[in-house]
Amino acid sequence: MFKKEALIIVLIIVFCGGCSHNLEIKNLNLYENMNMSSLGKPLTIGIIPTTDGLPAQKFLKAISTELGKHSAQVLLPYSEGNQRPIDVKAKIVVLGEYKGSGWNFLINWPGFLIFTPAWHGYNYQNKYKVEVLLTKASDNTQIGSFNVPVNLRIRHADMSRSWTAGCGWLLWSASAFIGGFYNISYDDTVTGLVAEKIREPVGNYIAQEIVTRINNFSDLGRTVKEKENTQNTKNSGTDINALETKLKKINKMKEDGLIDEAEHLKLKSKTIDAH
Repeated sequence: MFKKEALIIVLIIVFCGGCSHNLEIKNLNLYENMNMSSLGKPLTIGIIPTTDGLPAQKFLKAISTELGKHSAQVLLPYSEGNQRPIDVKAKIVVLGEYKGSGWNFLINWPGFLIFTPAWHGYNYQNKYKVEVLLTKASDNTQIGSFNVPVNLRIRHADMSRSWTAGCGWLLWSASAFIGGFYNISYDDTVTGLVAEKIREPVGNYIAQEIVTRINNFSDLGRTVKEKENTQNTKNSGTDINALETKLKKINKMKEDGLIDEAEHLKLKSKTIDAH
């Protein structure tokens, strides 16, 4: 009797434990860049986020990282009125829409008979619309604007849903039939998994679009980096002039007999090292 009960428990665990199908994005290759290009000159870009939520955060961080690989210094998040000098402002909006599929009913019932949730997964569709507005930070002249539609076809199944299909073997398919109606809806756990998987390829795809439009804009003027280099050159010239003046004074002190040769060399060496 005990063996029979144990066998029944094992069967319940095996069948009702459900099955899983790892996240699969069928058309992610559409958003992989074939050509790579960098900014024509180093720029500082401030990204202004205008959307909350996990997918938006993943997108923005990925775009920032990818821009950093293409001669850009990126400030994220950047806000209007920030005192840090930048060359380009990038206002980015990420909108998401998530859908289940009526096919999931058939995948669950009668699909449970051939373990369809395991080898196929449930169907979902994630749609994103990424809107980008680029402007010169100095005078708000528009560099360009564009939007990128990202439509992803997804397959995924985990035990939180597929258990209804597994138990169909023990419950005369009743759980698979009823669960099929529920599984038509979107599974919210898919959102985070998709955002993590697509952030690098899609982030690079959008970063390349930003790079292309900035490179096609011919009126950026002197960049923050160029201004810094000019200032450093001026400072360097000022330092050299100051050093020459001090050395002349030291030489004059020796000529006037105010210091001897040893003191002259020591003071001269100390002044040069200080610069």
